[in-house]
Amino acid sequence: MRNAILAAFSMAWLLGTATDLSANGGGFFRGGVESAGDVAGFEPKATENVRILDEELTVHLGSSDAEVEVRYLMKNVTDRKVKVRFGFPVEESTDADAIMPKKSTPDPKRLNYCRDYRITASGAPLKATWQGEVNDGSDRRFRGIAGWMISEATFAPNEEKPLLIRFRSIYPNEEWSVSEHGTRSAGLFRYRLSTAACWHGSIARGRITLKPRGIDPGWIQVIKPVNRFKKEGNDWIWNFEDLEPTLADDFEIEARPAQASYPENSDITDGTFSEYIERRKRWTMAHSNYQVKASSTLPPDGDIQYLPENVRNPWSEMWSEGAKGPGTGEWLELTPKTPKPLTAIAIKPGCFKSAALFQANARPKKLRIQLNGEKTLSADIPDLMEEIEIPVTDYNKPVKHLRITFDEVWPGSRFEDLCVTSIRLHVRLDKKPNLQPAR
Repeated sequence: MRNAILAAFSMAWLLGTATDLSANGGGFFRGGVESAGDVAGFEPKATENVRILDEELTVHLGSSDAEVEVRYLMKNVTDRKVKVRFGFPVEESTDADAIMPKKSTPDPKRLNYCRDYRITASGAPLKATWQGEVNDGSDRRFRGIAGWMISEATFAPNEEKPLLIRFRSIYPNEEWSVSEHGTRSAGLFRYRLSTAACWHGSIARGRITLKPRGIDPGWIQVIKPVNRFKKEGNDWIWNFEDLEPTLADDFEIEARPAQASYPENSDITDGTFSEYIERRKRWTMAHSNYQVKASSTLPPDGDIQYLPENVRNPWSEMWSEGAKGPGTGEWLELTPKTPKPLTAIAIKPGCFKSAALFQANARPKKLRIQLNGEKTLSADIPDLMEEIEIPVTDYNKPVKHLRITFDEVWPGSRFEDLCVTSIRLHVRLDKKPNLQPAR
């Protein structure tokens, strides 16, 4: 299974004429409109007249995706009215040097690299139109860019105007398996700060904040650039002034380590499944060796049972609650057969039989987890059809029982029933286990 879709984020505006070279030495100057077949290259207008006075980027890094918010204060540096046409770059590759296809991609509302894209100016929504990139890869500045979200904004003479962009980005994901041995790529977040060089002058002030969202803060690693970000508590911060960004300022963050998994016991006849997981040379066991009960259960549909025991085995039917309404307030209670301290709780939220059934049924959105009745965790679950890990931090006692309460749900398009496919408990191991060879 391969999903190689990546979001590259920044307010990127390309200069459109040779006279625009005065803005930071020409930054991303294209030198005219390029075309390939019926696709024309993106060409911005009048951006050399506007300066970024302040840029505040906040990235909430989750296990599978990132919530992004960029706040700008822009100023028209001229004494005349200016209408600018600009584009926000998005990528569709795990490799920033990949050569992208010369075709416009499908409806951007369905693309992973820029989900739910919204832009406002002075609080008023701006229209954003998708346009594919046509660069053939010969210009390294544009390699990996699949296209642009294009908007227009008008500035009065010398006007300062706040702009706000929000969206969700799903990390690129690559998975391979040989027999029961599997690997999964790291979750990467990239941001092309260099593209901001196309505005007038330097970025006067900037602050970039990376925040963990439902992940172990220790997962976050700044791959590049070096010596820009400073760690403050669980966050990573980069403050700057009068920055004229170059390619060396583009950054790449590892939000989730790459992992390798190995079966602990491939015999699942007892209804459980366990595997060893290695990340950055640290080992855990993910298991379903527990008893489980539920607040309610949907009655059988012919031979199909929706029992709470189904969550112990990811290949069985899912559990579905049987109460009236969307399932808010329903719960599952787990009792591990061998209590151990937990590092994480992994959940497959919803029905995983197909993408259509995933959307048709309700899925968990916000969880409240109680460990031993004394430690409470909360977690926001993205609306993704994949296993989500919830870290257990600052609690080292063996967990004898835990209750997962579904405080909010993503509503189903056809059915109210709240579904959960599987739940696994992660336990830390002190050393590398004795692994079974792949068959």
